[in-house]
Amino acid sequence: MIWDDHLGHRQLKLAEGTERVLRWFSSWREPESVREADENPKTGERLLRIARAMIRYDVLVVEGSSRQRREEEILRDWGPWGTSARAFHFGTRSLRETEFTASETTAKTLLEKAKASPPPSPVRPSGEYEAIPLPEPSPEPLTAINLGEALDKRRSTREFGEEPVRLRDLSALLTAARPTRPETHPDIPATGNVFKTSPSGGARHPTEVYVYARNVEGLDRGVYHYDGFRHGLTPLDGKIDDDELVTLAGDQQWTRNAGVLLVYTSVIERNQWKYPVSRTYRVLLMDVGHLSQTVYLLATALGLNITFTAALRDELVEELLGCDPANELVLGMSVLGTRA
Repeated sequence: MIWDDHLGHRQLKLAEGTERVLRWFSSWREPESVREADENPKTGERLLRIARAMIRYDVLVVEGSSRQRREEEILRDWGPWGTSARAFHFGTRSLRETEFTASETTAKTLLEKAKASPPPSPVRPSGEYEAIPLPEPSPEPLTAINLGEALDKRRSTREFGEEPVRLRDLSALLTAARPTRPETHPDIPATGNVFKTSPSGGARHPTEVYVYARNVEGLDRGVYHYDGFRHGLTPLDGKIDDDELVTLAGDQQWTRNAGVLLVYTSVIERNQWKYPVSRTYRVLLMDVGHLSQTVYLLATALGLNITFTAALRDELVEELLGCDPANELVLGMSVLGTRA
């Protein structure tokens, strides 16, 4: 039995008999009372020794102590979100004594690591499938509106018109996930870093983009994977009707009128290769936020309606995309269409 203290970032292996002590102190009792948990006096004394050790390490909490007050504050504030949310947050929270490595040291270490263990590809390979090339997006719509206007006009809209989304507009949206040509740097190929129009922790860009084309000019209805290196779409086998789409999207009826949906997943090995610490999970969520905001601004400039949702039935999305939740996580979806 392992006791995981996510507040103090400690793990302790608990001795045999610990579970009896824990059950005994499921309500407030004097420490010495644990002797009564067993009729054998020697066993009772052993349980008392275990209890005193657990008190020293804050496994058992003393009534009225600062630890009790802290835990009750956290239970009060985090209770509605359940155990897993607070364990994740406090377990990945950096502490006063947390050590960080200098960027120069990290870069040198990664170059050495890359020689023995090459980094994963920054873009999911298309394999044997041929990618449908996308047209190069026209710069005119994007330059017709400045950044200030795009930020001011950006809105989340759940109403979409019946006109199909133009393929060149979809192409422009997907440039948000397209690697840009980096400045020449000898370390970039070795460490697998890429640069895009949105920031990513450590330049890892774990986010993959899938396209569900429901009403797109020149595209068959279905699921596609976006190949950022080739700026093309790889057809996948997944197909759903509008009722199944609504079910997948958490019963949100308005999704059945969308023209196109961009589903964001995160390939965890890209970040794990550079950052093998649990706090990195936070970065995956931030990266999707950065990317989806860029898509928001592009959609605004293109005159499209857009919203974002994380209210998804992950298991159904995984089946549709063919991704394994053990290594590729479904995190959210941008829903777009023409103006109503």
